[in-house]
Amino acid sequence: MTQPRTLYTKKKGSIAELVLNRPEVLNAENRQLVNDFHRALDELEAAADLKAVIVTGAGRAFCSGIDLKELSAGQIKLDWFRRTDEAVRRLECLNALTIAKIRGYAIGGGLQIALACDFRVSTPDSHLGLPAVLEALIPGMGTYRLPRFIGLGRARRMVLTGELVDGSEALRIGLVDWVAADHDLDHKTQALAETALRGSSTVRGFAKKLVTSSFESDYDQAFAAYLDYQQQSLDSEDHRRTMMEYRQRKK
Repeated sequence: MTQPRTLYTKKKGSIAELVLNRPEVLNAENRQLVNDFHRALDELEAAADLKAVIVTGAGRAFCSGIDLKELSAGQIKLDWFRRTDEAVRRLECLNALTIAKIRGYAIGGGLQIALACDFRVSTPDSHLGLPAVLEALIPGMGTYRLPRFIGLGRARRMVLTGELVDGSEALRIGLVDWVAADHDLDHKTQALAETALRGSSTVRGFAKKLVTSSFESDYDQAFAAYLDYQQQSLDSEDHRRTMMEYRQRKK
């Protein structure tokens, strides 16, 4: 019997949703979910017209992190952690604009998925954190990304204590970009996704690559990459069309 997808995509026009689909366990990440994650990313990477992806969880949580039942049964080994972070990195490197829509828990691997997105929108009463040390584990490459968002001192505090913060505190420290009431969360996220329909998705993808790699390369490497992408931008059909529209407006 075919198992139901623990994570799936649905697409409407140039905007897609990536939905974690284990609501009965607050979308905890198990072995099958990681495999489904990679399959979903195959679909998103192959969608040439894709401009925005909303990442969310079914039910009342975004993602509660690693499946403790499988972990405690010894079913999760090091390769699972490797494949999970590889999937998160693929999400981070998508050309499309990515937005995490957060309700309930975004902890552990759930917060790591959210950190890989370009934007994060949360309800004020959500809970975010990296409590892996409380399970005698390292919180993946969250140790790499979290300090880049909130600074070294606060990241140490969150990683080493496993503390959780609510959405309002997450906004204050820069962990999320917007807070919206639960009844307004869908509208706010959709409106953000629709910003990707304006302007050049080609150039936005180039700019995203430069920003994402800004903490991973020195100035000379970043400058060389910028000049390469700027030339491709100048040569792009998007740029030619935008300049033609500008000239027509001037007439």
